[in-house]
Amino acid sequence: MAFALSCVTCEATAVPGASDAQASSFTALQALVAKTKKNLVFVEGGTFEMGDFGTVHSPAKLPYYGALDTMPLHKVTLDSFSIAAYKTTYEDYDVYTEATGQKKIAQDPRDLEYKRRTAPARARWQAARDYCQWLGKQVGTPMDLPTEAQWEYAARNRGQMVIYATDNGKIEAGRNVPTYEWLEKHNRDGYASSWYEVGLFPPSPLGLYDLVSNGADWTLDWYDAKYYANSPVLNPKGPETGTKKVTRGQENLEPIAMEMRAMTMVRLPVDPTGRFADYAMRCVANSAQKIQ
Repeated sequence: MAFALSCVTCEATAVPGASDAQASSFTALQALVAKTKKNLVFVEGGTFEMGDFGTVHSPAKLPYYGALDTMPLHKVTLDSFSIAAYKTTYEDYDVYTEATGQKKIAQDPRDLEYKRRTAPARARWQAARDYCQWLGKQVGTPMDLPTEAQWEYAARNRGQMVIYATDNGKIEAGRNVPTYEWLEKHNRDGYASSWYEVGLFPPSPLGLYDLVSNGADWTLDWYDAKYYANSPVLNPKGPETGTKKVTRGQENLEPIAMEMRAMTMVRLPVDPTGRFADYAMRCVANSAQKIQ
């Protein structure tokens, strides 16, 4: 007796003659649903000032990052939501492609040799969004990529004026983010920008890992450099159209570069259909209640 793969409600259905492969896929899907629920961090909604808050927070009253697309500082009010503590891993994403009959990602010879199952999966924007929406159907609650506002609010510990989304709000290379030497030693191919397993460095106070390195995260929003001047206050979701999507967080960089580009307010636009537009993802559950 095996189990059919059907997990909208995640109730196993015994089907005589079902293959071992189906049973294995269903077991993996059940495990992913349980893992997802366990690792969703509930973020109580509220109001915060989104953008480069240096003008009201820094001793000199000057912007921290200074890019025009991170200004003006503007009020945003968000409903409660839950966000994944970890980026989606290749192991997670493989469950999705297996369940939906798609080809696995990262299958070229170099990827197969060096990719780690528990490192962040890299995918195009639409593929990342498809995964999150599919995952929500399995969990039983609407899920999607985080909006820019949700990502920043969570990274700043519910909108506090936190410059870096680390355990202490600072970049301390080797303790809460990797050093270049650590990356060279840790990665078997010696390629220092390779992504590593999720959760190896301390989480933010909310319990979120790898917000400042190990790959930038896709967000839901289209990019508009002037959007902040016209952003709605309640649950902004970015412009209706555009040519680039916003990523948040950062790749693995030398500490000096990281200290600038990994700030919680930095926006990095990416062509979602570009040749190298493969980025990390972490999903949000858009429910005002904590996911049980």
